[in-house]
This record gives sequence, structure tokens and C-alpha cells, in this order.
Amino acid sequence: MGQVFYRVSFIIATLLANHLSHAEQVVFAKTQSDTTIQLSYSWLDHDNLPQEIIFDLDKQQVNEQFQKLLTYQPHIAQRHVMIAMQKAAQVVDPREARIEVRKVGEELAFEVRSRKRENIEHWQKKLQELQQKAFDDYLYDNYYAHFTNHFGKEGVKPDHIRYARESVVALLPAANALYAKLKDNSQARAYVNMLLSWLQTIPYNPLENRMVSDGSGYLPPAQVLVNNHGDCDSKTVVAAALLRSMLPTVKIAIIYLPNHALLGVQLAHSSKDKTLRLNGNTYILAEPTGPALMPAGQIAEQSLAAIDGGMYSFEIVNQN
Repeated sequence: MGQVFYRVSFIIATLLANHLSHAEQVVFAKTQSDTTIQLSYSWLDHDNLPQEIIFDLDKQQVNEQFQKLLTYQPHIAQRHVMIAMQKAAQVVDPREARIEVRKVGEELAFEVRSRKRENIEHWQKKLQELQQKAFDDYLYDNYYAHFTNHFGKEGVKPDHIRYARESVVALLPAANALYAKLKDNSQARAYVNMLLSWLQTIPYNPLENRMVSDGSGYLPPAQVLVNNHGDCDSKTVVAAALLRSMLPTVKIAIIYLPNHALLGVQLAHSSKDKTLRLNGNTYILAEPTGPALMPAGQIAEQSLAAIDGGMYSFEIVNQN
């Protein structure tokens, strides 16, 4: 058995609840064995009622997620692409074309020489395709993805959609623990709100600018729970993974704002709910980050202003 970090009395927490202006985690405890990590959380939900969940995560699955998280280094990505292009150039028949791949300043460049113009055009196209594929392969192998923000600026960020999809099994114990708290015949929205009230109380780390960050601030979903903290991107991906687990037919979107992220969930909604139309579908908006306790359909004023101003981009977690 490992070490239990700390516990706080529910009685004391309830007495203090009226003094809290935002979400406050009451208990976080972590106990480790050789094969599992047991996590215990207590918090006050949107109705100021005490809630508690306890679940075990598979230690190997948690460690595998963490091992996938590598800092994005553009010069290493560029070197990977350059080696792939040089290998391709070496196998070209010199009677057909001669190819030189080199680094010019911070960029890669290649030159194709041949007596036939069609050979030059053929290898220029082929090398451009190879350059893109090699870069895409490097991103995929290291759990990164292309990202375009609301201004159309292109960059690289952790592959949130892949992390969400591949975390469903690892986070199933957490999803089941939350689901077990609901009354029989509860609607999907009740599960979403239970999930939100829990995640909103997990301590928050400010998000670095995802367009210039090396990804070092991002934590995979299991690591957010084990470390008991995460930035808005990290916590939103946790929410997406858990919703995909328990509500597999419900469409989910991750919505990116400047230095913030929130969730869109395709559920029945009323005129009071804050919603967003994406690809012909209407999504209820939700704030997994906290620390404000907000049920589905309510979002922060800053988030609403950004969305109303068109300052957002999005990715759909599950297309089906």
C-alpha cells in the first residue's frame, strides 16, 4: 500500500460551504498498490450537496498514458522529416534525377536537377508529398496534431481527440463511479452535470498559449486525475473521454477559445441554455474547467463573449 495524501472532514467542509464563492474540493486522497491507484474525491455539487466517489485505475494504463506525452520540439520534427527525404533521394536513379535536401536557415529546402522537365516536376511533387507525410507521421507517433485557430493561424498541439478516444477504457472506473451515483432512469443531462460538478472542483492550472506552447502544460486524462490538477485543455479532454464512455451515442465537441477550452454536448436543450451550432448540430455548452460551479448550459461571460464574437474553433470527438 502507498501513502494517503490527505483527508478533510465532510462535516467541516459542509459548515464552510456557505463561505465558498466558487468550487472547492473537499477531499482528494490517493493510495497506490503494485497494480492499481485508488483515487477518492469529495466535493460539493451545483446544489451545494456533498458528493463522493472512489475508484481504482490500472497503474500500467496510467503510466502508458504518461509515457506517450513527449514535449514537442520543432527541430527534432524537422530532423525526422529531413532524414526521410534524404533516404528517398538516395534511391532515385541519378540518370533520372539528382536530388539535394538541405537545411536553409530554419527551413528545409530541396533541389531537383534533371535533363527532363517532367522528371523535375515529378520529383518536386513527390518530395513535397513526402515532406508533409513525414511531418504528419512524426506528429501522430508523438501524439500531436495540426491545429488551426479562429484566425486561421496554423500550429501544433497535443492530439486531444486521440487522447480522449484512447482514454475511454482507462477511465471507465471513474465513469462507472459517477454513473452509480445517479438515480434510476436519470437523463443523460444528469450524468453530464454530475461529471461537471466533480471536474470543476479539481484544481486548475492556467493554460499556456496553445499556439506557441511545446505541450508541456498538457496532461493526459488519467494523469489529470492522478495528479489532481490540469489546465482547461486537459480537463476538457477528461470530460470528453468520460462522456464518450458513458454516452457513446451522444455527439461531443471540444471548443477552443483564446487560451481556454470548453465542451459542447448534443443534448435536448431549452431556450435558457447556452448553445452553439456546429456542422448542422446544436450543442449545449459546458465549462469543465471551473472553479465556478456551472451546470450544463451555463458558461462564463468571457467564454460567451468569445463565442458571440466568433473567436473559436472546434473539433468533434465522435463523428458517429
